[in-house]
Amino acid sequence: MAVVAVDPGMIGKRSGLSKDKIIDMLARMGAPTEEKDGQLVVEVTPNRPDLFSTEGILRTLSCYNGGTAPTYKVKKANYRMSIGKGVEAIRPFVRCGVVKGLKIDGETIQNLMQMQEKLHDTVGRRRKKVAIGIHDLKEIKFPLEYVVGTDETFVPLDCDDEMGMDDVLDEHPKGVAYAALARHGKVVIKDRDGIISFPPIINSERTRVTEKTKDVLLDVTGSSKEAVEGVLNIIAASFADAGGTLYSVEIGGKDYPDMEWKKMKYDEAETNRVLGLELGKKEIKAALEKMGYGFRDGYVFVPPYRMDIISFIDIIEDVAIGHGYEKFTPELPQLPTIGALADAGEGIHAAMCGMGFLEAKNYVLTNERMLEGTKDKGRARIANSTNEEFGLVRTSLIPGLLSTCQTNKTKGLPQKFYEFGAVWNGREARRLGFVLIGNRANFSVAQSVLQTLAKELGMKTELKAVPDERFIPGRCYSVSAGGRELGLIGEIAPQVLGKHGLEYPLVACELEL
Repeated sequence: MAVVAVDPGMIGKRSGLSKDKIIDMLARMGAPTEEKDGQLVVEVTPNRPDLFSTEGILRTLSCYNGGTAPTYKVKKANYRMSIGKGVEAIRPFVRCGVVKGLKIDGETIQNLMQMQEKLHDTVGRRRKKVAIGIHDLKEIKFPLEYVVGTDETFVPLDCDDEMGMDDVLDEHPKGVAYAALARHGKVVIKDRDGIISFPPIINSERTRVTEKTKDVLLDVTGSSKEAVEGVLNIIAASFADAGGTLYSVEIGGKDYPDMEWKKMKYDEAETNRVLGLELGKKEIKAALEKMGYGFRDGYVFVPPYRMDIISFIDIIEDVAIGHGYEKFTPELPQLPTIGALADAGEGIHAAMCGMGFLEAKNYVLTNERMLEGTKDKGRARIANSTNEEFGLVRTSLIPGLLSTCQTNKTKGLPQKFYEFGAVWNGREARRLGFVLIGNRANFSVAQSVLQTLAKELGMKTELKAVPDERFIPGRCYSVSAGGRELGLIGEIAPQVLGKHGLEYPLVACELEL
């Protein structure tokens, strides 16, 4: 959830709405708002990045209050950018636009910084996916180049002296904060006088935006084409709503920003099926226009700044919001089946906890070393494991429980742990394993736990001596119930304890339940 602060007086004056009406309308659109320290604090979900600016909020309020969503004309201009070789392996996508005729004051700069910060942190994944640059156009000499960075120097923002790119990463506050994003390769945007931007790290001081700036260059770079173009459209729309005129920048033979509305076929039957309503075309049109869409001839027209609209289900959600959730009648869904509680082993957990055992949760993935000495009917290996410590699916719970004892060996004795979880032994199965460690841990103690467990679960168990190299000879028994072998119980052999750094007697049991 991103939090956007706006001036209530300015929003009220420009929208013509009272403060209470603004708060109510934003809440109905899924953006809960409250007044705090003289500001309206708007909580915006990440799926509405177009609301990260004052202009975006005003635009949305206008549509919701009966206005029409604006269209944007991008004037053709002689601005160009070329793409150099090698950038596709580092930061492959770049889009630019130009805005002229702005009136920038302190409040405008603060609004721009807030929008840029929120876009960086949400859509941009802290600049890894998308990063934004805003430059004073009059300081730029076209054409631009987007190329792999070399050993060139420039004066970064908030600095007086030229620095190399490695120096920026090591010394500049922004460079230190985002150095990891540029260690595998560096890209720069250059004009005829040199570097104007080192994305996603820092812009140059030469193109700093000030209150004297009238015209700006927008640059957006990143790893996702859709995200880069969507963010550019959001920023361009906000600047245009603030009174700017949009001009295109040619990149790779195509002009940007592309502010055309996206056309989607409308499915009335699917909308009513999903929402459980019976909306007619008139109601649907009103709901869509309230949310800033166009609707005609069976098609929905999506504004260019709505980068969150990916499929038709997103349209249906906005129909519901525009129609008003308060108009829905709550009712139980018509399910053809009756649900039941899943067997999660509640009886087993209750019995083990009742006997003073602590539950352990170990990794299902393990390795050959941990499974040494374990008998199994086939092991499942991870085909593309990148870590040899987790290359196998465990075939027994006992190795993990021994590791739990090893981790807790300084915590005092006696200790009692159990685990109920999945193993693979030619097939997937759920097993219960438990261990007791301490001076008095012996087979009789383990057997009494087994008898109590069997009584709680309504089973009658039988024991039969069997050999197993993990256990002391003569102190290992198979456990059966109803003619079916469930597992093993016994005293762990000293050599096994030694491998885990354990110095006290330990008994263990593992059962398939």
